[in-house]
Amino acid sequence: MLRRSKQWLGGIAGGLALLTGLSGTGWAATPGSHYNYGVEGVMAATAPPPGWHYRMYNLWYNPTEYKNNSGNTVPGKFDLNVFASAQRVIHVTDIKILGADYFYDFVVPLVDQEFTQGTFSDSHSFTIGDIEIEPFALAWHRPRWDAALALAVIVPTGHYEANEPASPGLGYWSGRLTLGGTYYFDEQKTWSVSALTRVLINSEQEDTDVRPGSEFVAEYGIGKEFRFNNWMIRPGLAGASYWQVSDDSDDNLAYGIVSDQHKQAHAVGPELNVLYLPMLFQVNLRYLQEYGVENGPEESRIIATLTKSF
Repeated sequence: MLRRSKQWLGGIAGGLALLTGLSGTGWAATPGSHYNYGVEGVMAATAPPPGWHYRMYNLWYNPTEYKNNSGNTVPGKFDLNVFASAQRVIHVTDIKILGADYFYDFVVPLVDQEFTQGTFSDSHSFTIGDIEIEPFALAWHRPRWDAALALAVIVPTGHYEANEPASPGLGYWSGRLTLGGTYYFDEQKTWSVSALTRVLINSEQEDTDVRPGSEFVAEYGIGKEFRFNNWMIRPGLAGASYWQVSDDSDDNLAYGIVSDQHKQAHAVGPELNVLYLPMLFQVNLRYLQEYGVENGPEESRIIATLTKSF
């Protein structure tokens, strides 16, 4: 277990509902998503060894521009301040299914966000968002590659009102399929390249009666691992892409929803992961700059992740 714990430097199959979902008049498409892309990064498809693991994701995001359906900045004042902290508990069991470790996990996000558009402002201070439950996940570990498959559901436990753009919840259920892999270029597993994909299918949103379109997310990265006595350090380059791949179920102009205008966003940036081996405690820092955004806010985001294995 210790050997595999050393190899695991921050990737976990599954995902996270760090919510920055918004619902504002004049927005081109159903805003928000139950997966905030870019929260995993390098080795995202490598799950931990058997045991219990606690992970805290922290996200800072402060976009001041909103992009329209053509990718151009919408005129006028726009400001979104988000801090989200998600608590995740993972249990990797000794049960083998198809040669893979079976594991399960759940995520409880806490969200603090303030939204301003023109003269309108709305805020919610550090309250619970929509909880994620991942009851079925499989992780394969081989000498030169890892792989992961997972199924999850996101439950609308957070407060949601269509006329409150800073609502911590999104007002609908989501189902999610996760699939990804990590490849190691050398036998010592110091060089890695990874990709993790997710598909989200959404239910009808309360208040608007619109079912948001299906979503596809890809997170990827390349990293190099170094060891210094009791420390393992892995710098890397991480990226992420998000696409809404189907129309919303219907227009609802009262809430600014135009069903055939899809959301899209991409981000890339550096990552640093540090693991202290005697305590199996690690810190992951990632800075991502967004680009190519359509129908959504665009800015840089900072993600800090703390993980403790038991």
